[in-house]
Amino acid sequence: MSDLTNHQLTLLIVAVAAVALIAFIVAVFLAFRLRRMNRQYKVVRGDGSERDLVATMSAWGEQLDGYGRQLDSLGTDLKREIASRRLGVQRFHVVRYDAFDEMGGRLSFSAALLDDHGDGLVITSINGRTESRTYSKPIRNLASEHNLSEEEREAISKAMAGAGRGPTDRKRVAPQGADDRSKAG
Repeated sequence: MSDLTNHQLTLLIVAVAAVALIAFIVAVFLAFRLRRMNRQYKVVRGDGSERDLVATMSAWGEQLDGYGRQLDSLGTDLKREIASRRLGVQRFHVVRYDAFDEMGGRLSFSAALLDDHGDGLVITSINGRTESRTYSKPIRNLASEHNLSEEEREAISKAMAGAGRGPTDRKRVAPQGADDRSKAG
């Protein structure tokens, strides 16, 4: 080996010391950084306590899953409710009229009470001076096995059309003999 001079040896020791000092500073910096990262990791991963971010996120995920199941259940219930409501009275209309010439005030009426399929009933009340008659006729698919009057057909058609959602007043003059028919029936 070659002989190093004192000056070269001093420079070599200073260079090695500088490299060692730089390595020490880097090691201290990395130790502080590692310590900070460990603190952040403990916040994220934690020790299983309630402050644990992973445990909190897991609990939130379970809550969201529970909410999803509840929402699915509510959706199913809503569909079932909508289907069952279609079988209830959805459409109705009342037609008021004077059944007889001598009567005023449109005291007679025909009321259609139907579901979404056109099934239900029509109630008709014919009011005269001395008596009143009330009839109920079943309706299936917008038709009845009994004869329907013009007012009953109008009540059915307007109920299915959703017209007015209230009474329709109209003037009707009963044909000859209608007074006798209401008394006989």
